[in-house]
Amino acid sequence: MNVRLAGAGDVETVGELMDEASAWVNDLGHAQWTRPFPRDTLAAAVSREEVYVADVEGRTVATITVLEDDPLYWGERPPDALYVHKLVVRRDHAGRGLGAALVEWADERAAEAGRQFLRLDCLRDDPGIRAYYERLGFEHCGDFDDRRRGLQLSLYERAVRR
Repeated sequence: MNVRLAGAGDVETVGELMDEASAWVNDLGHAQWTRPFPRDTLAAAVSREEVYVADVEGRTVATITVLEDDPLYWGERPPDALYVHKLVVRRDHAGRGLGAALVEWADERAAEAGRQFLRLDCLRDDPGIRAYYERLGFEHCGDFDDRRRGLQLSLYERAVRR
């Protein structure tokens, strides 16, 4: 797996990944992201150099967004963490450990940046995704009601594994 910073030419592919993930999560009974995922929102995140893609055998099969802060969900904090968002693996590549590998990749970025924690949020009422992150060593830190998007989220963090 090769992880690289997404460029303008990746916006549509990342959008397709987000749309596929949205449909899958929706089929499981959980609404999370708007479909189609707004390409202008993705383009803006790409231009801020927050979005990464993972390629396997020349094909983009996963994406992850990494932020240096997340005041909306985590409040104002010292620069002690990196924040993972929009971790998505193409369904035909699910179950191969790519999501876990991307979390470890983000963990390495956090360590390199001198951060102590890796943090994320996920749907509060989705026991599958919560169990997944707990297996990856994340601990539940609380919940957040995102009234703007009508979502109930759980906040997770784990210490960076240096």
